[in-house]
Amino acid sequence: MGTVENQQRSLRILVLCNKMPYPSNDGGTIATLNMIMGMAAQGNMVDVLAMQTQKHNFPLEKLSTELKQSINWHSVWIDTEISIGKLLKNLFFSRLPYNAERFVSEEYNSKLIDLLRNNYDIIQLEGLYLTSYIDTIRKYSKSTISLRAHNVERLIWERMAETETNPLRKLYKQILSRRIGRLESQTLSKIDLLVPITQNDAAQLPFSPERTYIASTGIEPQKFSAYKEPAVPNSVFYIGALDWEPNQEAVLWFVRNVWTYVHQQCPDWELHIAGRNAPKKFAAELTNYPVIFDGQVQSAQEFIERHNIMVVPLLSGSGMRIKIIEAMAHSRCVVTTPVGAEGINAENGRQILIGETPNELKQLILKAISDADYTQKIAREAFEYTNINFNNRQIISGLNNFYKLCLQR
Repeated sequence: MGTVENQQRSLRILVLCNKMPYPSNDGGTIATLNMIMGMAAQGNMVDVLAMQTQKHNFPLEKLSTELKQSINWHSVWIDTEISIGKLLKNLFFSRLPYNAERFVSEEYNSKLIDLLRNNYDIIQLEGLYLTSYIDTIRKYSKSTISLRAHNVERLIWERMAETETNPLRKLYKQILSRRIGRLESQTLSKIDLLVPITQNDAAQLPFSPERTYIASTGIEPQKFSAYKEPAVPNSVFYIGALDWEPNQEAVLWFVRNVWTYVHQQCPDWELHIAGRNAPKKFAAELTNYPVIFDGQVQSAQEFIERHNIMVVPLLSGSGMRIKIIEAMAHSRCVVTTPVGAEGINAENGRQILIGETPNELKQLILKAISDADYTQKIAREAFEYTNINFNNRQIISGLNNFYKLCLQR
């Protein structure tokens, strides 16, 4: 097929997800749904096979007309609840990380086999824990397999092991990080294309540069407006999935080592913490500090717009923090750590504020609290930066062209 004709034709794409990407209420689901919708908007025929789980489930029949008209949805219920018995069995009798083993399902595999009759051009795996299905894809299909690496899972667990103080938990996280590292290496030898979200992640995943395309998570600029005064001006806020251990670690570290001091200096300022699926022990611990725990909020966008200065004190993790991009697009000043800022490449002191130590974060937040003009300037620069650098249509258009060029080879 000629180059021009090949570039113009639509692709048939199957996206495999280990959780239902709707409603998009955390970084992973936002990244997945924006990509799916973007690929469909490019004129491609997009099928989705998602896992319905205890934490992430949504009836397909209740999806919006827009989503059902442009995308073919399929789902399979699987039990991914963490079981101590299964965890111990995995620890002693398996080399596969328990994180990945939880997503192995005969029912999902059977549904995948049915869909593979459609002769897809691209089968895109949304994350490392779907790579258990590569052998099935190879057996029943000649499709090109692409791994969309939302982060470097090994790096997340290495960082959590470094900060863990409990000896047994530290040992388990070290074992898990090694197993995940092995799985990553094995996976990279099996896939055809790699789509990391950040340059940092690409550097951590040794793969052919010619078959790698960095596609960050994008936003739809038309959904965001320039700076609006927050309804609660004297507020610092955090929002993130609180069933994710790095987020729990970050919040507790921040309130203990940073916010307690800041609140003493500025007692009329509030710290609001929001997030879904917070463990009871975590929520109870927060009651020991001068914070307001809002729990799961109905609308993340409204929560962000209502408050003033966002904090993302991440110590462990990888990939890109989607909530930071959203807050910047909402014209909010973001204070974060170097880990939190990874992959965003905004300029410290201009579009974002980055501090590593508790003292650095204290000073940055006190500066943002005391100088409203400075805070608004950061917020306005952040809005412009995200509109230019994280336009979802441009990002997906580039990925779409990358896929077409690779299929020509």
